[in-house]
Amino acid sequence: MIRILVLLNNINYTSIPFETTLRIAEKDDVKVIIASLYDDSVANLNIDRRVCNLPITILPLGGDSRLDRKAWSAFRRVLKNKCDLVHTHHNFSGSVARLLSHLEGVPVVNTEHRDHGSFSPLQNVVNAPTLSLADRIISNSQVTQDSFRWYERLLVDNNQLEVVHNGVDIERIQHVISDTSVPEDNAFRVCTAARMVPVKNQSALIRGFNLVVNQHSNSELIFLGDGPLRDDLERLTSQLQLTDRVQFRGEVSREQVYEVFAQSDVFAIPSHAEGFCVAAVEAMASGLPVVASDIPIFHEVVGDGGLFTDQTDSKDIAETILELRKKEVEYQKRSQMAWQRATTKFSLDKCAEAYYDIYKEVLND
Repeated sequence: MIRILVLLNNINYTSIPFETTLRIAEKDDVKVIIASLYDDSVANLNIDRRVCNLPITILPLGGDSRLDRKAWSAFRRVLKNKCDLVHTHHNFSGSVARLLSHLEGVPVVNTEHRDHGSFSPLQNVVNAPTLSLADRIISNSQVTQDSFRWYERLLVDNNQLEVVHNGVDIERIQHVISDTSVPEDNAFRVCTAARMVPVKNQSALIRGFNLVVNQHSNSELIFLGDGPLRDDLERLTSQLQLTDRVQFRGEVSREQVYEVFAQSDVFAIPSHAEGFCVAAVEAMASGLPVVASDIPIFHEVVGDGGLFTDQTDSKDIAETILELRKKEVEYQKRSQMAWQRATTKFSLDKCAEAYYDIYKEVLND
């Protein structure tokens, strides 16, 4: 039996690290402890019934800071007595956990989820020195791995590096899609799902959509997600007189996200930068072609499942969306390619299997 200790900052039932851990725990020879640095009690977590049916223990460490002594003492006690391998995911907490694991002689698998070019100087100072303490350093994309800074590459061996793409729950998505009725109003629906922060560049999408409406008045734009820029985006929508054409749904459940995907025609994501963009893959698994920024990560993830646009040019965003609106053959081709790419390359099962194999390799080294 392989005993895995996974360290997360918080329990989040929609996060890729948590979803992947649940799928790995379905293996017959795996037991998992999920240590949550900042959560303070199991009662406050509203434990998902999937967790109750799996060999998983949730351990809230109750930390009130990144260097909370009691939290790290509790982590170290579990480290000493109840695990064969540690899996880290986050910048600061991951660095501390790698150091403690090294001191206890426990092997570590670490996952890097972000382009290192987006790290602050402090994050780089914290993350880089302990990277070499991990037995495997997994990147969620080739773009993420290629972003390692020159001094990080000096600290690690290439044999430590691997790429494991994030995965999405294909069966869950397709179950919702098959049960969702499609509106018969012939509206052309564009949707997007992301936190409302500057890097997501949603204002450019609204301005581009305004040009789409000028050509096809029976069009809608649906935003899923929330964030500090929501008021600004709603204000821009009002200024462009698009209030009756743009919907802000806020934070919704995964099932509601998939329902919107089932009722939409195109998924648009004009971000300036991304670590991976799970939402784009979920949309692709729903059969939606993607209009994405012309940046390396989307070429790796979206590939031929969509079209690429200059995210700094609202007119180009509009023209790219309209290309899918006007050309039925192109639309159907991209839709099929999107579904095929998501289901064959980015399934949660494939992601979990890759991590499981890495765990076994590390423990057998």
